[in-house]
Amino acid sequence: MIFLKLGFRSLFRQKRRTAVSLLVLTFGIGCLLLTDSHSRYIKWGLRESTIHSETGHIQIFQRDFFLREESRVLEFGLEDVEALRNELLRLRDVSLVQARIDFMGLVSNGEKSVACLGQGVEPAQEKRLRGLFRMPAATYDALAARGDDVHVIALGAGLARSLGVKAGDSVTFMSTTAAGALNAMDLTVAATFRGFSAEYDARAAVVPLRTAQLLLDTSKVKSLIVTLDATERTDAVFDRIGRLARDKGFPIVLKKWHERALYYRQVEGFYKQVTGFLSVVLFLIIFFSTSNTILMAVVERTPEIGTLLALGTSRRQTLTMFLSEGMFIGLIGGALAAAFAFLATRGLNALNIILPPPPGLTDGYPLSFRLSSASTALIALGAVAASALASILPTLRAARMRIVDALGHI
Repeated sequence: MIFLKLGFRSLFRQKRRTAVSLLVLTFGIGCLLLTDSHSRYIKWGLRESTIHSETGHIQIFQRDFFLREESRVLEFGLEDVEALRNELLRLRDVSLVQARIDFMGLVSNGEKSVACLGQGVEPAQEKRLRGLFRMPAATYDALAARGDDVHVIALGAGLARSLGVKAGDSVTFMSTTAAGALNAMDLTVAATFRGFSAEYDARAAVVPLRTAQLLLDTSKVKSLIVTLDATERTDAVFDRIGRLARDKGFPIVLKKWHERALYYRQVEGFYKQVTGFLSVVLFLIIFFSTSNTILMAVVERTPEIGTLLALGTSRRQTLTMFLSEGMFIGLIGGALAAAFAFLATRGLNALNIILPPPPGLTDGYPLSFRLSSASTALIALGAVAASALASILPTLRAARMRIVDALGHI
């Protein structure tokens, strides 16, 4: 224990050098923590936006949907969805179950026709969701405002501009029915909207679910989207729905949100690579900085080492003294870095800085951070471990000194 104390007290013998080493550790690890916490916010925000905009927490399809290619639209669609929906809403943690239909079509103003990506939705249900990729709530209000009137449509701003139409104008929507025939409906533009990207706006058309079913001449839906009270309950509810399907004999297949979220997985992989690369670089900086500090201490205190060895101090005790000095540098630097990251994240979050929109999106997003206590502790311990490893070679040099050589420096 005495040699651990000596190692700690030795930090203050060369205050300037120790301060420089601690500054390197604090700033380096602090920046790594900021990078990690920002990437955590990005992944968390994108996860929740993806779930509440597109995928839900769990998606339900007809059993053969992924086994065979559809030759006609909704060939493997879900039937009798109300019975399944009612059973799902009885499950704990399930907050919302909504039906959707995705289909292709042509929308025309009488002079020009444009290919579009149609989606049939339940406006009142969709309005309850919020996310980065959501349309404004007013769009769903406009679709639902006319009650049971199915002759309404909402167009992406780019698509409406291409056709030269606005809210209140009429368009014709053409598509292929579930039986393979051509069908068309005259619809009134209830609203136009801006989505998450200009490319989406140029092709997107949204209609009430009943409108899509009439246009496709079917009672089926493509999928049911299950939204939960908390994302962390996804696995548990997934298992419950699986048991329910087996018990009730529902011919369905389930998909968790991340299985259908390709963009999210790509972003997550990108941030993992960035954080991993920065971690390696910063830990190398810590390693060499600490190694240099301990090496200089060994050189300067060579006569002291010789004296200690001559007085009977064992080489193991000498090793402990210098090794503990490196560990204390890492420990103090890690603690200061954690405090720096905590204060910095609180301050930056309070500033409400809006960053420019990333490629492919139309809206900016806030510069925010989600500091994880587990990640902070892990990175701080990594700093201690890196400092300890960096101290090994200089410390071994001190422990292996011959007493005569060490005393010769007096």
